[in-house]
Amino acid sequence: MSQAPTPKVSRFVWTWKGKTYVMPFTANDALKLARAIQFEGPPSASVAWTLIQRACWLWTNGNKVGLGKLVEQYAQPINPAWFPYGAKHLAEMERLKRLGDLTGAASEAVKSSKRVEKANISWSKLADDTKELLLSILAGYSSSPLVGSVHYWMSRGPTFQINQDIRPVFNLIDTGSWTKTNVFFAEKGSEAFGGIKVVDGMLAYPGGAPPAGGNGAIKALACLVGGYLSWRYL
Repeated sequence: MSQAPTPKVSRFVWTWKGKTYVMPFTANDALKLARAIQFEGPPSASVAWTLIQRACWLWTNGNKVGLGKLVEQYAQPINPAWFPYGAKHLAEMERLKRLGDLTGAASEAVKSSKRVEKANISWSKLADDTKELLLSILAGYSSSPLVGSVHYWMSRGPTFQINQDIRPVFNLIDTGSWTKTNVFFAEKGSEAFGGIKVVDGMLAYPGGAPPAGGNGAIKALACLVGGYLSWRYL
């Protein structure tokens, strides 16, 4: 009796030090990545691929956390630990109160509520450029602009060097514009990490099918993907 065919799943595939690795991902994982892309600040492609590379880097090193969980844990705007009763939010509120920063505490309280909304925003309500980038990744048309990047954070100009001094294990690989953008880092050993390919990524499309609407770029990409799916499966 022949073996039943293995159901197709979306997956990232890469080779590191002569060994091939495979990490599956779902539509829910892809949606969480899209939310992070939208709310983590520019440059979006570098943010998206840094999160993917970080998940794959951890997978390579035996920590199989998976893309969606990694995104939730890493991206502050959608991280449950930063929700109103989350541990990190409560710790930050205590810190601000100890400093007597009542304005900062009030601001953090508002931000915490907004994080819940951001973490639950539907695919249909995400911005077109967010959808376009996510779709290009799932269709295999996007590749990493920052090989080796597995960390990022907002530079905040003058405080950047302070942040860097307390994280000496990280190696700066892209500075952006230094202000109001994220800066990107490799950690020891990840400097050459990359080459991640997406296989059957459209099976994890968050909307269930390529979009019929949107701007010209989305429409063009949807036509390409739709033609491929028709050729392969019909």
